[in-house]
This record gives sequence, C-alpha cells and structure tokens, in this order.
Amino acid sequence: MIGWIAIYVIAGVTALLFEFGPLKGFAVSEAKVIYILEVVGVLASLALIPLALRGFKKMVDRLDEKNYPEEKKERIYMTCSWLRLAAFFVVIEFGVVLYYLINDTIGLYIAVIGAINSLFAIPTKAGIGQETGFY
Repeated sequence: MIGWIAIYVIAGVTALLFEFGPLKGFAVSEAKVIYILEVVGVLASLALIPLALRGFKKMVDRLDEKNYPEEKKERIYMTCSWLRLAAFFVVIEFGVVLYYLINDTIGLYIAVIGAINSLFAIPTKAGIGQETGFY
C-alpha cells in the first residue's frame, strides 16, 4: 500500500517542482522533440497499462496452477505486484513530466488515465486473498 501511495506523492512533488521549484519554466519548444515525447507517452501508456492489469491477472492465474511452495508463490506474487506498481508509476510520472515539459494537456490525459487505472490495482489484504487465496 505504501508503494501505491508513493506513486501519487512523487507525482505531486514533481508537479510542485515544476510549479514552484527549480524546474519552473523548464519547457521543450522544438516541434520534433514535442512530437516524439507525445508518441512515447501514448505508446508507453498503451503498453504498460494493459500489461499491468491483464498481464498481472494472467500471471496470478498461472501461478496458482504451479506446484510451488507457498513461500515461493508469495515471493513471486510480491515481485510482480511491485512491477505492476512500477508500470503505473512510469505512466503517471511520465504524464506529469510531459504535461509540464510541452505545456500541453496530452501529458495530463496520460497521467489521469494511469491514475484511474491504478485504482484497479490497490493492494489490499482482501484483494490479495481473492487473487491468490493466501489470506
């Protein structure tokens, strides 16, 4: 849960750095660079969000079918949970940075889409129990 909350705290700190801190006024003005950043942002969100949601679910289903000891299943599950949170972090953080770098709302859209989708991945004991049967 701390990792999930940290995604939003770091995104907030990044926004504050661009609004009031040393990154204030830092922007990209070259048209080709702006286009490349927009494409990378959209493609990253299109690749990482489905991977974080659907790919994680498929991994949990396959993990349940394996005959691993419970400790190994739990370790693998936690590793993949952190990778899923990292995918949401990359999408949200890149969206916030993109919003301030190019001064366009596409970065804000990417960050909001990542944030809304991360709500489907809130790590709770009930959710872990439902997905794995550990609790």
